Amino acid sequence: MRVLDQRNLPDERPASMDESGRRVFIFPAPVSGFWRRARNIVEIFLIIFFLALPWIKIGGHQALLLNIGDRQFSIFGLTFWAHDAPLIFFIVAFLSIGLAFITAVWGRIWCGWGCPQTVFIDGVFRRLEYWIIGSHIQQRNLAKAPWNIKKFFKLSVLWTLFLVASLIIAHSFLAYFVGADNLVEMTQHNPYENWTIFLIMGFITAVILFDFGWFREQFCIIMCPYGRFQSVLMDDDSLTVSYDPARGEPRKGIVPEGQKQGDCIDCYKCVAVCPTGIDIREGLQLECIGCTACIDACDEVMEKIEKPKGLIRYATGSSLKGIKSKFFKPRVAIYTVLLVAVLSALIFSISNREDIVITVLRGKDSPYQVVENGEEIINHFKLHLKNQTFEDLNLKMAVPDIWKEKKVTLVSQSETINLDGGMNSTLHIFIKFPLSITGDEGSRNIKLDFIDTDDNKIKIQENVKLVGPKSI
Repeated sequence: MRVLDQRNLPDERPASMDESGRRVFIFPAPVSGFWRRARNIVEIFLIIFFLALPWIKIGGHQALLLNIGDRQFSIFGLTFWAHDAPLIFFIVAFLSIGLAFITAVWGRIWCGWGCPQTVFIDGVFRRLEYWIIGSHIQQRNLAKAPWNIKKFFKLSVLWTLFLVASLIIAHSFLAYFVGADNLVEMTQHNPYENWTIFLIMGFITAVILFDFGWFREQFCIIMCPYGRFQSVLMDDDSLTVSYDPARGEPRKGIVPEGQKQGDCIDCYKCVAVCPTGIDIREGLQLECIGCTACIDACDEVMEKIEKPKGLIRYATGSSLKGIKSKFFKPRVAIYTVLLVAVLSALIFSISNREDIVITVLRGKDSPYQVVENGEEIINHFKLHLKNQTFEDLNLKMAVPDIWKEKKVTLVSQSETINLDGGMNSTLHIFIKFPLSITGDEGSRNIKLDFIDTDDNKIKIQENVKLVGPKSI
C-alpha cells in the first residue's frame, strides 16, 4: 500500500494518486485547537440530529419522512403528497439557492462543516481508527507492514466496527424513506417478507462502508460535483481557508539574500493534518474542503515560535490583497432576492393549502328538474373530495338546520364518505328544495356541512348554488 509523502506533493496530479493513477493513501495527523473543538460540537450535534430525527414526531407524524413509494412526504409538521410537487419544488429550490448563497459568501463551509461525507468520516470512522490502531503514524506503519496475525486482527476488528457503524447509518437513512415505525416492524420479520427493502438496505450499507471506510477523500476529489461548482459560485470576496503569503513568505529555508524571512517556518504541519493531502500554501485548490485543520495546526506552531496566529485563517481573496471585501455584491444580492421570492411563494402556498379540498360541480344533465306538480326542484351535483392529510377521515354530509327548516333535503348514495389519507373520492348528490327557495331570482346560495363522524364536528363547509325556474 502506497502512502502519501507529505513533503513531496505532486504538482501535476492530486496527491492521492501516483504517477500511474494508483491510489495513494492519506493518514492525516490529529489536530487540536479552537476550530477543532467547534467542529467536534457541530459533528456531535449533526450525528445525533441525523440519528434522532426519524424518531421525532411533530403533529403525530414523523418529523422528516420522504416516503416515495407511498408518495407521502412529511416535513416538520407539514404533510405533502405527490400532487403537491410545486410545494416540494419550492423547498428544494430554497435549499439549492441557499447552498449557492452560502458558498458565495462563506466558500466551502458546507464541505468542511456539514457534509455527511466529512461529518461521518471525521466524527465516526477516523475516531474508530484512532481507537483500534492508534495514531496516524501507527496507522501509516500498519498500512506499510506485511500481513501478519496482528495486522489481520486489528483490521478485522476495525472493519467489523466500520460495518456496524455503516449498518446504523444505513438503517437511519432508510427510516427517512420508509418510516421509522415501519422499519422497526420490518426488522422483526423474515427479510424475505420485505426483500426489496432488505436489498436496498444492504446496498446502502455496502456503499457507506466502501465510501466512508476506504474511498474517502477520493469521493470529494473525483466524484463530488460541488467542488467543480465552487469555481463558478465563488469569487475574491468569498470567505475561504487561506494562507497569507504576504506574511508567510519567503518561508524558512528559501529566503533570498537580503530579504527578511516570513513567519512560515516550512514545518509542513498544515500538510500533515490535511485530509485531502494538499498544501494550502499553494493557494485555493479544488481538493480543499475547508475543514480548518490547517488553521489549528498553524496556530499551534505560531504560538510555539511566539508569532501572531492567523498565518492560515478564514479570509477572502480581496483581503489578502489588501482590498476591502464586499458582502453585498451583485451575486449575493441576486441569491438573496431569489431566496426571499422562493420562501415567500412557499409560505403563501402553505398558508392557502387546505387539508380537505372539495370541488362542487353541477351535473351534466339539465340544471334542474321540476317535480311534485311544479312545487319542488331537484338539483344534481358532482362532488370531488381530496384528503390532503395522512389520516383517514369519515365525513357525513348534512344540510344546515336553517335550511332543513325550509325543507331543503339532501339525497345521496351514501350517508358517509370514507376518505383515506391522500385519497380522492367522487360522489353524486341531489338536493331537493321548494320552489320558493330560489324565488324570483331563480338561484340561491346555501352551504353544505361536512361533519367528522369521529367527533361530530363540522370539518368544512362548502358553498352550493341552487338554481330553479326564474319568474318572469
